[in-house]
Amino acid sequence: MLMIYSPDSKPSQAVATTKALLAYKTRYTLPKSVRYHSAKSHLIENLMFRAIQHWCCISFKIVPIELEVIKKDTPKCILYCVAAISLVTTTTTTKPPPLQENRQNKVKKFYDKSAEGFKKDVGFYFYERAVSFLNEVLFNDEEEVLSVTAIQCYFCLSYTANLLRLTGEQRTWHYLACDQLISKVKYINDSAALRQCWYRWYYIDAWIALSLNMECLLPDKLPFVTKRPVKTSTTTVVSPEKNKGHSNCCIMSNDTLYEFMLMTQFMRRFNRCIQSGTLVHCYDALTVELEHWWQSITNKNLHLAICYHSMRLVILFSLLQQSHIYNVDDLLLLDGLDMTLQILQGLQDLKLMKCDQSTYHHMFFAVHKTLMSILTHIGRNEHYRYLESFAKQQFEMNLCILEGTEAFINDIYAMRTIGSMIEDDLISLGYIQNDEITNTKKSIHVFRATKVARLKH
Repeated sequence: MLMIYSPDSKPSQAVATTKALLAYKTRYTLPKSVRYHSAKSHLIENLMFRAIQHWCCISFKIVPIELEVIKKDTPKCILYCVAAISLVTTTTTTKPPPLQENRQNKVKKFYDKSAEGFKKDVGFYFYERAVSFLNEVLFNDEEEVLSVTAIQCYFCLSYTANLLRLTGEQRTWHYLACDQLISKVKYINDSAALRQCWYRWYYIDAWIALSLNMECLLPDKLPFVTKRPVKTSTTTVVSPEKNKGHSNCCIMSNDTLYEFMLMTQFMRRFNRCIQSGTLVHCYDALTVELEHWWQSITNKNLHLAICYHSMRLVILFSLLQQSHIYNVDDLLLLDGLDMTLQILQGLQDLKLMKCDQSTYHHMFFAVHKTLMSILTHIGRNEHYRYLESFAKQQFEMNLCILEGTEAFINDIYAMRTIGSMIEDDLISLGYIQNDEITNTKKSIHVFRATKVARLKH
């Protein structure tokens, strides 16, 4: 059985968890042909070459890992994770197979999905291989070793598990990464790499807590003095001539990691307000502080911008559920429409730059549900009706961008199901033509479990 590590566990339990993971045998047995082709060295080499060519897309998923680590002497755990991510999320120049549209039920299907099924199977095989090589970088509890390789491996495994929809395992890698960061914090002033890892996972930990209504594992107050780093890139940008659409605004740097850390401090303050049921009292003042900080940033990184507006959208969604105790006016609704527009524009910019959007797959349904909430408030006050046309445009834009993503085309993250659910809502609203949809509906959770804060009298 795969044990999930909790922050209250003792160190021995964390070690036991790791050993359990290393010994874990999946219930899925891949065909011998898949294992055979997956083990061929030229496949790994080609995938790593593709990762280097698309480094601006890959690096954000596993930052902070230097490109030089990927180019040579790559720890096998990281190598297999990057190969899996590269295989599933990046595309070659070959055009995808044509789509067949069933006129009766408007369900889009590939003529042959076997290639995508093969990719997912191979990605899963690579993930298992990555786990098996974790032994190479783990240290004994009593050993005082300053290295960030194990932490970086946990980062890669966490993202890869999430990519393959292995939720339980993703959480375990997340817990182990936090545990390792805390255990190495005394070395923070001796290692710039460790500081970068802290800044990155400080954000990831907070985002998981905010969006899924979970407790943070890392402390809200960082256990060390923060300082802005020298503005040098953490990666060497490799961009072939044909990919000059890639821009440095998509590449993570030390300074961007620092900005993520500052943004996370606001995120954690908002999250504490949500958890304590006091968001309606602190939203306005905290938002003024947040916007003032945001305006002070020059040359905003594209990923930072998308994450900033995504954070604000989650918070707004929570606030809109409490309209019985908070005055929702048209200015707030306009602010919400601006957030959704900024997210959609950022996602479209990634596509125009030939960059992968899969990291933000969850935001399409999140944008849709927030727009639905905004539309509900518009319908309650005739003076807000002028906003409906803007909301309608964004509904359609959201669906259009979603259907143009590789995640939708390859049906990763159940994006086809999500697209069908969004389409159904737009049909019921009368925004698109009413055609029969026969897709199986599934329960999708957006942001957090519904909680309505109530004032104590």
